[in-house]
Amino acid sequence: MARINLNTDPTLEAVDAAMVAASKEEIARGYVGMSAIGNECDRRTYNDFHWLSPPNFNAKTLKMFADGHLGEDVQAERLRLVKGIQLITHEADGGQIGFKDMGGHYAGHIDGAIVGLLQAPKTWHVWEHKQTAESKFKELSRLIDTLGEKNALREWNQTYYGQAITYMHYSGMKRHYMTVATPGGRNTLSLRTEANPAYAERLVEKARDIITSDKPQNLERISDKPDYYYCQFFCGHADTCHGDTAPQVNCRTCAHSTAHIVEGSNDAVWRCHISPNAHDIPLDIQRQGCPSHIFNPHLLENWAEAIGSDLEGNTISYMHKKTKQTFTNGIGAGFFTSAEIFATYSELLGDDNVNTLKTEFGGVSV
Repeated sequence: MARINLNTDPTLEAVDAAMVAASKEEIARGYVGMSAIGNECDRRTYNDFHWLSPPNFNAKTLKMFADGHLGEDVQAERLRLVKGIQLITHEADGGQIGFKDMGGHYAGHIDGAIVGLLQAPKTWHVWEHKQTAESKFKELSRLIDTLGEKNALREWNQTYYGQAITYMHYSGMKRHYMTVATPGGRNTLSLRTEANPAYAERLVEKARDIITSDKPQNLERISDKPDYYYCQFFCGHADTCHGDTAPQVNCRTCAHSTAHIVEGSNDAVWRCHISPNAHDIPLDIQRQGCPSHIFNPHLLENWAEAIGSDLEGNTISYMHKKTKQTFTNGIGAGFFTSAEIFATYSELLGDDNVNTLKTEFGGVSV
């Protein structure tokens, strides 16, 4: 007889479900984040920038995010209790302290700027706060003990280290002060990190490569193995990056659009080239795409080989690498719109029965 779990609470289960539903309505950021540029997988950062996959966070992860935001506010209040500490967390207008580069395509926001630390009272530091699991907290404590606080961050978390170096680079501050707490903020430790100008410049060039590339295959990914732990458990793009799932339909996955670095602008310009005169695409339109959308063929390269195109007819034809069936991405009888490709199991694209349903009966894949 199956054991019945009597400890479930339908109200709390409904809360979790509502949190997940609400998170799916959140809008992905429109720029390459300075907080993420240190990530070891360049392909993931590219995929984030091009909105390849929808957000898919479970309730536990969303609660971790919330704990991090709350923990940051609590830690800021605690730091301000110390006489002589000055902590600035917002601009005069109430906005976050932030930096932009590459026409607004590369951007980030610091948690704050702090001066008056007892160990370095006259030095301004970039301040960041993190909430982390007990196991990671203990690991960081061990690294501080063995490597020293100024070397621990790079070994502990490459992404956080890249964030620290980048924020020092753009702020002009030469020191970074990170406070790290366990969930709820019950235990806290800190570490200071020094600027690394050479590495900062490498990260800037890395961001530029990601922003200007129209081909993800030009960028390194952390592993070419679909079952690699990072890809399976820590990235939401595994199905499109390694598998045969088509990306979402939006302007950033379209063959006609490109990111343009407009010097002196912070507008993060994306430009559509389907019309005779290229035009800039507003952010809200980028998220929806338009009826003329056809996929950037490089985004289907895992499983489909581009075998022809008709620029005037706005079509790209493919051969499925496994089934050898051919299909065309475009608008018109017998063609598959991008929305249909996204909704269809890839091995059915070009299938005779599916083609018959489309051409003879006007069928649409949903």
